[in-house]
Amino acid sequence: MTRMIQIGSDYIEVENAYNQQAGHITTSAKKNYFSELALGNIEGRFTVNKFGAAPSGAQITATDIWDRADATPTQQVWLSPTAARVHALKSSGTADTGYNVQVYGLTSWSTTETSELVAMNGTANVNTSNSYVIIHRMKIIPTASKTTNAGTITATAATDNTVTAAINPGNGQTEMAIYGVPSGQSALLHTWYCHIDKTSAAAATVDFEVRVNPNPNVQTTGFLRKQDISCQSTGSNSVIREFKVPPKFDGPCIIKISGIASAADVDAESGFDLEIVKTS
Repeated sequence: MTRMIQIGSDYIEVENAYNQQAGHITTSAKKNYFSELALGNIEGRFTVNKFGAAPSGAQITATDIWDRADATPTQQVWLSPTAARVHALKSSGTADTGYNVQVYGLTSWSTTETSELVAMNGTANVNTSNSYVIIHRMKIIPTASKTTNAGTITATAATDNTVTAAINPGNGQTEMAIYGVPSGQSALLHTWYCHIDKTSAAAATVDFEVRVNPNPNVQTTGFLRKQDISCQSTGSNSVIREFKVPPKFDGPCIIKISGIASAADVDAESGFDLEIVKTS
């Protein structure tokens, strides 16, 4: 079988040749490049979709778009561990037991993403087997009797005592517009979007930013401002930006979306689509 892939177009040409007793038969078909990318059919490349929500949580100061950015606010700014740490998973509800949570992250800034299953035990801490420099996704594995989480599930780093990821009640997975890229990979930003809920009271705006930490292996809090989108509740409350020439961010790096609102407690959502390219 011969496969030819045309990069830089919205399709790829795939040619399959088959030798059969009746003779040589050749078939060809056009296939969408991004569909093939999502299916894992493009060697050395794969997709990442990250989406986040700050539930009534975008404030008048910088707020990362993730699960703990709420009206309290519980934690506006997401923090990664200062080094690879074991994380303790627990729930705020005793009913969250008898099922597993799958944890995705990086164990160092030079290794690719790994995952593991953690058996939940309600409000008791259960440690991860791996130590992580970042956890950027968690999801529950539903069972016949437990289809979603009843309480808030958090992953707290040892020593630092920082919450790296959280699942809000009933969501079943994290909603964090945050992703870590290790060395040996580059991230192409194809699309990002932002949305704020309309309001029946005073108008509100949120200025969203793509921010990137270009060397999380050296420091954990320095993020550079790379892109901007502004939304307003009385008009353009949902904006999508697509790139013909996507910005490239080389690993190791952390990509996240933050927002600054004109008033407190604005319900804000954002996400992005990455094409990850293996560079080594």
